This record gives sequence, structure tokens and C-alpha cells, in this order.
Amino acid sequence: IIANDTFIKDGQPFNLRSGSLHYFRVPKPYWRDRMQRMKALGLNGVTAYVAWNYHEATEGVYTDLSDVTEFLDVAKSEGMLVVLRPGPYICAEWEFGGLPAWLLWNDKPGLKLRTHELQYMSAVERWLRVLYKKLESYTYSRDGPVAIIQIENEYGSFGNCNENPLDAAYMQSLLNLATQYFGQDVVYTTIDGGEGESAADLGWGSPFRGDARVLATVDGALSSSDSYAKAFQRQKEFNAPGHSPKMWSELWVGWFTVWLDAVAANKTAAEFRHGVRAMVDEEASFSLYMAHGGTNLGFWSGANGDQMQQYSPDITSYDYSSPISEGGDHNIGSDGGDLFLAVQEAIASSHGWQSFQEPKAIEKAAYGKVDLTESADLFSNLHFLSTCNVPAALGSRLPSFEDLRHNYGLVLYRSTGDFAALALNITAQIAHDRVQVFVDGNEVGTAYRPQCPTTIHAPAGKSMDLLVENMGRINYGNPSMYDYKGYLAPPPVPGDWTAHCLPLTSKQVSELSFTDAAPGHGPVFRRGRLSISGEPADTWLDMQGFTKGYVWVNGVNLGRYWEPSGPQHTLYLPAPYLKSGDNEVIVFDLHHSQATSLESVAGPRFQQPSWSTTTALYV
Repeated sequence: IIANDTFIKDGQPFNLRSGSLHYFRVPKPYWRDRMQRMKALGLNGVTAYVAWNYHEATEGVYTDLSDVTEFLDVAKSEGMLVVLRPGPYICAEWEFGGLPAWLLWNDKPGLKLRTHELQYMSAVERWLRVLYKKLESYTYSRDGPVAIIQIENEYGSFGNCNENPLDAAYMQSLLNLATQYFGQDVVYTTIDGGEGESAADLGWGSPFRGDARVLATVDGALSSSDSYAKAFQRQKEFNAPGHSPKMWSELWVGWFTVWLDAVAANKTAAEFRHGVRAMVDEEASFSLYMAHGGTNLGFWSGANGDQMQQYSPDITSYDYSSPISEGGDHNIGSDGGDLFLAVQEAIASSHGWQSFQEPKAIEKAAYGKVDLTESADLFSNLHFLSTCNVPAALGSRLPSFEDLRHNYGLVLYRSTGDFAALALNITAQIAHDRVQVFVDGNEVGTAYRPQCPTTIHAPAGKSMDLLVENMGRINYGNPSMYDYKGYLAPPPVPGDWTAHCLPLTSKQVSELSFTDAAPGHGPVFRRGRLSISGEPADTWLDMQGFTKGYVWVNGVNLGRYWEPSGPQHTLYLPAPYLKSGDNEVIVFDLHHSQATSLESVAGPRFQQPSWSTTTALYV
């Protein structure tokens, strides 16, 4: 509860020192390990998003909700309080900010995201009732770990409760729904930017000014005591009297990294030490974003951008320069300092050193060369991999992913019929997000959304293929989030056009007909075995020699690689995804790389590639 601008726990004043940890980015067997490292860091809480699209990828079908309850059970057993952030929007550099892609399907005309619109609210309420029913017994007052529940997320950066009654009604509805299940014996919060002149007005994101039912909190990057104090003053002026404990719900210790960045995001240990120390000196409650970042497996990485030229998709690693690295180790800052120790020392300066000992480091191994001796090409297996085959209507634009009711992966648009040579001009409004152009099976060019307009000179031919990759729906901003995918224009040449959906599920990929024969033209799958004797250890797969694509190990999609572009050049492969003996490794390379092996190494590689390549086609 809150009294006299202070959190009260078990009748005593309480300072919450939390950190973000995402169950959907960390292997389940490592949840406890990461929480224990957070405890050793000096934290007493876990801040946890719930990703709606992770659990309702298909409308009305709910999966893996036990992941949420099991995560909360681990937190409770470790004595960690939980700040629960159920969205429905979470941002998080996650695909579509956690919203299900089917909200954009053409069976919901006029749907408006993140406001009090009938279709959207119907979907939100249906989902949250399912989720809240599972979680209603997990609040602290009911002997669970959940002490705080956040309503929406950084809403002032999307809506405006001051000026739009529908936005205010949306937030009110979310609070009313939560109280139906969790009652009043939990702290409800909102969160909005608290930094500098560009800070979001707390009233944009919350209609609860002066309302003791909801605590408005702030977020922002590591800074100084003066900067923090100004934000906390704004918070106090907004909240009900006596109901404004200092709470910085996201203290951005690091940052995300996007493809084509020169280097991975990183800060100095000095910045960590001074920024966290200043927050501790404010006697504030806070949550580190992130304490441990994890990995964007599969097709789950998000993007930032707009509907014009800007588009920056996130890399697969969500290391985030957090104190606990993607592999569970102490992260190292750009000054060579230990980021874990920097945070630990800053917290200990006021709260003392933790008696809880950090767990032993998880074993890492370099298993060496993995030969990929079998192959299968995409075009020859289209009949097996495609889950739709939809003719394009004459004279109209090609169907988008959403028109096809296809959420993730790729779409192949294919034509038959003679056409003359042409200069194909592709804009950023057409290429959502990356288009490979093939004529008679041969690749002739690539258009990547942020590098458009792009002109591709296509020779005369009898067939054209446009292979379009969804690299992640935009997860932040309004109206940027209405981010439809596909080749968003009419067919570029005459002919009979069809669209083929390519979800590339683990089951599909594992059941391909691989052979020892040389593959045909176009994108290629290559398969091999990683042999391990004894108990597996964490490792990384180095993609040197490949171009762009995805990797599956024992049916787990480890995420996207983009070797010529970087800055990430390895994929994290944690031990829980491996087994003693042979492990199936499948690489899908979009540009038919001639590489027939990869290397298992004992650590990540983020520097620029050392091998030479002509990157024009691949970037």
C-alpha cells in the first residue's frame, strides 16, 4: 500500500529495487538463475511484461499461459516481489509492441489501436479476462508475489487523455477491468517519460490526476540527481496528496541495437555507477530496464520507425547492455568496466551488500565446426512450405500479409507470363520490409525499406518472384504502429500473380526433404548435426560466410542473422535447447550462400565482419 508518499510492506516503509526480466526472452530453465543473479545485484523485485501476441497468436486460441504463472511461482520462491505489466501494449522492442498481428486483418475494418474503439476493446477485454482469471490469486495480499500492476504502457507517447475522451475512457476501462479481478489491495500504476524538455505530460498518459487509486510513475535514462528530482516533482504534483512515493518504473541502464548499427549499444561502467547511485541517493524506488535482456527468438523482434522512410528493426540479441548479459555473465561496458559490479556497488552504497551470493557462472563451450551436408531449396519445396496460394486480383495491389491472414515469416509473390526488361522502382512505402526480386529463378536485386527508393534493373523474362520478409512490426509510436507487411503496390509486371504464405514453422522446416545433392537456385536450407558428448553447455553459432536468414536447432528458431550488415554475427544457443548426442541444425539462407559449415564458439561476436563480400545484394 501507499501512505505518506511511501510504499508500505508488512506495516513497514519499503524501498522497491526491481529489474526487468522477460520470461518470453529467456529459456524457462534459466528463469531462476537470472532472478538469483538479480538478487545478488541488490534487487528485491522483478518487473515482468506479459506479451499478448505470444499467447494469442491465433485469435481466440490461448497458449502457454502457464509460462506466466510458472514465472511468478519462481519469483515468489526467490522472495522477489513482482511489478506486473500486462499491457495490452508493452513496446519492449517486441513484434508490434506485444499486440497480435490479427488486429490488422481486413476482417476488422476501422479498428483503432490503443483507444476506446469497439473492436479493439472487445479483443482486449476478452484476452485480459482470460489472463486475469489465471493471475487473480497471485497478488501479494493473496499470498502471491505481485505487488504492483501497471495499466497500459507509456500511453502518453501514443494517446492523449487530456484532449481525447476516448483515450481517457480506454485507460479507465483497463483500470476497471483489473480491479474486477485484483481488487484494491494492489498498487496500480501508469508510466510515462520523465526526462528533459521532451518528457511526455503525465496527463497525456493518465486520466487519473489526483486519483489515489492509481500512482503515475516516470521513466528515462541514467542521469543525475537533479534530473531525477525534477521528474519526481512532476510526479508528485500529478498524483494524489500523500500518494506519490518516488517511483522510476524504467531506469534505462542500456539500450537496444538495430541492424546496420556500427556497434552494439553499450554504456560505460562509470555511467552505470553514477546514474544508479544518483537514483539510490534519491531514496527512490526504481526498476532497471533491463536487468537481463535475453533473446528475440524466432520472428519476435520488433522495430522502430514510421510510415515514411524510417525503419530500424531490432537485432536478435536483446542483450541491451544490461548488467547481466544475454549469456548470464557480467556485462562489460564500453570503458572496459564491469557493469554488474557498477550497479551492485551503487545499490550497496545505501542499502548494504547482499548476503545472497551470485550463482556460479553457467558453463560455455566451443563445439567447433558443424558441417551442413544436406540441403533443400525454397522454390522446389514451395508446395510443402506454403500455407496459402492466393491469386492476386487483376488491376489491384498485391495482397498484404494481413490480407492473407498471415502474421510472421515471409510471403512469396509469383507471376507467370512474359514481360519485357524494366527498371523496377521500389519505395519505402512499397517494401515492407525487404524485397528480393527474382527473374526466371535468378536473383536480380534487393530493396530494403529504410534504404529505398531503390531501382532494380530486371531483364526480360517468363516469371518473376518477389520474396518479402517481415522484419518486425513497429512497436512504438502513433500512427507508426499501423505497420502492414508485404509488397504494398500493384504487380510490377503483367502476368498471373499468386501469393504464397511462408510461416516457416519449426515443424515445416524439420520435415523438409533434405538431400545430399546440390540445391537449385534461390534461398536454400542446409542441415547438419552438432554432436555433443556429455552435458551440454551454452554456446554461440558464428554465421561467418553466410548472408541473411534464420537458424533452427532441435526445432527452436534461434532468430535472424544478417552477417554482412551486423553488428551481431553470432546467435546465442543456450544449453536447454541442446542435448547429449546429435543436435539438428538447420540454416535458411536467403541469398543461397555457398557456405556449407558454421562454427560453434564460446562467446558472442559483435564486431564488423572480417571476410570480404559484395554486400549490395545482401544489404
